[in-house]
Amino acid sequence: MFQGTIPGPMRAIVRETADRWPRGEVYVPCCGNFTIERSLAGMGFALHSSDVSIYTTAIGRWLTGQPVGIQLREESTDQLGWLADSLDDGVGTVAAMMLGTRFLASVGREGLWHQRVVRSYRDQWKAKHAETVERLSGSDVALASYEVEDVRSWLKKVPADAPVCSFPPFYGGGYEKLYEPLNEHFTWDAPQYEPLSDADVVDVLGVITDRPYWLTASNHDVPELQPFLRGVIKATPRAAPFYVYASEAPTRVVSPRQPIEPVTAPRLRGGEELGGPLSLALLKPGQFNALRSRYLNPRIAPGAANLAVAVKDGGGRILGVFAMAPSTFVPDEAYVLSDFAVAPTDYARLSKLIVLAATSSEAQRLCQRAFSRRIRTVATTAFSNNPVSMKYRGLLRLTKRGPSNEEGWKYQLQYRGAIGEHSLAEALEQWAKRWGARDTTTQTGV
Repeated sequence: MFQGTIPGPMRAIVRETADRWPRGEVYVPCCGNFTIERSLAGMGFALHSSDVSIYTTAIGRWLTGQPVGIQLREESTDQLGWLADSLDDGVGTVAAMMLGTRFLASVGREGLWHQRVVRSYRDQWKAKHAETVERLSGSDVALASYEVEDVRSWLKKVPADAPVCSFPPFYGGGYEKLYEPLNEHFTWDAPQYEPLSDADVVDVLGVITDRPYWLTASNHDVPELQPFLRGVIKATPRAAPFYVYASEAPTRVVSPRQPIEPVTAPRLRGGEELGGPLSLALLKPGQFNALRSRYLNPRIAPGAANLAVAVKDGGGRILGVFAMAPSTFVPDEAYVLSDFAVAPTDYARLSKLIVLAATSSEAQRLCQRAFSRRIRTVATTAFSNNPVSMKYRGLLRLTKRGPSNEEGWKYQLQYRGAIGEHSLAEALEQWAKRWGARDTTTQTGV
């Protein structure tokens, strides 16, 4: 219901830590998405919160019985007049703000995807809004007070011995950018304040930690707080770690765990000859995880796949695996999350056969069935220390080359290509002619 990026295990740590605090007043500056307040609900604390964003203020004022005070801008009436009746200065306005975070960034933007997003919310608005209002009405979060005020001035009013729990923004402009679409289309009595500088962050942390009971967290390590590090949370393999600091608390480490299931099918091995015909076999998530952990480069962070498929030869041996997900931005495109060949084998370019299988008409049908949409193209991202990926060269088109955002790689390469223009039989034939030479003296993956 509440939008947020704080991992679930963080709530358990907050609750466990606060259970050691004396019952009474607890102050939560930069309360954001009320993760802390939800974690402390029902523990007997009187919660006092503050923030400066339009989204948080809508929720905070509603939770404390204040008029929300947010209206649709006159210049946005033509585009968003269809939701104006939902703004009731109470829970209806809060529900509109929550739904707005999901589609307002697409309002007025060109492109089929953005147009479909806005049309979908407009056509289903009454049902979505009513559902959100109903869910909000069942919230058990209770606040003693909420104020729209900058953290620097608000903390000066907090009693020196009162517990403070906060996840302040450690990067300048983060909240401003996040809620920019809401501010663009809605007007309210926004406070005047300056974004936190690096020096301001240090000062805020100093005020938070200069008391008997406190807890804070960041998505990067804070050297000044190293003596108070109480936990490190990495909820998923691709998630950024969260570092938890507190005056006193048990030490906790949360790391990702992926389910593994056995794969009984044989794999192509060194000394064995590959033969047709090729076939595709669906994999369970645990089976995909097992094969990915065995064969994929460990420096590549794994992701969750909507569709995982094993490529087999005529003898039923697994040659490799590809995994797909529907594209977020292009309606008729599938994103290749992962594709890799088994190893060691006698075929240096076996990975190209997996790419050809992933773009076959048989793979296209699997994608369309799994995603319930037409799929005409595929896209993928490759990380490499070379300016091109030899695996995709000649099979997909390089659309963008830039510096890598993943440690250990020099380039981040974007590729795109058609799907469904050849069969598995044609894929094997093409691969055998161009890249299928067998070398029994040097095995891949050794």
